Amino acid sequence: MKILVTGRVIFAQPDRCTGQQLAEGFRQAGHDCTFYGNFFGEPYKFLGAEEAPTGQFDLIVITEMNDGYPKYPLNTLNLKNTPRVYWDWDVSYHPDLSYQRALTYNVDAYLVGNRYFCGPDGFGRFQKPVLHLPYACSPQIHRKLPDVKKSYALGFIGSLTEERKTLMEMAANNVSNRALIHHADGIYGEDLIRKTNEYYVMFHNNQDACKGLVPGRPWETAGCGTTLLMDYTSYCDFIQFLPEDRYDSVFVYRDETDILAWLNKYAMWERKYSELAMMGEQLMEHVHAHHTYKNRAERIIEWLRKRGLYHDGNRIYCRSEVQCMYGINCL
Repeated sequence: MKILVTGRVIFAQPDRCTGQQLAEGFRQAGHDCTFYGNFFGEPYKFLGAEEAPTGQFDLIVITEMNDGYPKYPLNTLNLKNTPRVYWDWDVSYHPDLSYQRALTYNVDAYLVGNRYFCGPDGFGRFQKPVLHLPYACSPQIHRKLPDVKKSYALGFIGSLTEERKTLMEMAANNVSNRALIHHADGIYGEDLIRKTNEYYVMFHNNQDACKGLVPGRPWETAGCGTTLLMDYTSYCDFIQFLPEDRYDSVFVYRDETDILAWLNKYAMWERKYSELAMMGEQLMEHVHAHHTYKNRAERIIEWLRKRGLYHDGNRIYCRSEVQCMYGINCL
């Protein structure tokens, strides 16, 4: 198939944005794929501006993170009557905006990262097919680096909310050496990959608004061979995508007491670090095999075909109104 993927270029390295990773996943799956997207902070500067307007496509995959920027001017392209699907990874953050934008694109099917939006109260209310499909990793990017040595028992990458700040400070105050606990913010691209490789365990504290959503960071972390210490809600959402024999490769906490117990069991004892490293490698093997953007691209095509995709004036039709990635109805 000849596919057009739209997205936003967030990083200085365009190939690191999620839409570009998906486009590469389609190419790895054997499809001819063009990426068309605008830059974060420069919404009217586009990649693929030469290829997209002149291309003839079999499918358009619109990807978005709902950051408030102008929507992609797809109407300026030669895309009339081309089947299109809309993939919103972060639908939890701005659900009202998600609904509005989804309608304006006049898509034929929806892909959503939050499992709670797979039913009639979410995108299903548009009476269109819905597939539960979360973020993924790219093994060519999210990988174990042989020249990087693990240096921190527990680390966190990202902005510090008050809760995160409190928990990370508590962790640092309850280990024999504060240097075992690390926080980094404002790092991207290869610097983020290298720093993730330095952690035995990545601390993950998600926002309440993200219930039902597995963000990109857990997939990227696992892809680098680092396991996670996750809040209970995030843990429950994440392990749905793991086989039972990998549940123990991820740690979970409900409150400060659980974090202290974890620190006492693992962070205090260097002999435990090899165990943590093994858990990270086991997790990496699984996500590299089953949760890459190539896997997601193959799932999208498989789902569209399995639902009875055919053309009638080049629009998509589907036998099932709502379907999740587990193959069961979400209704």
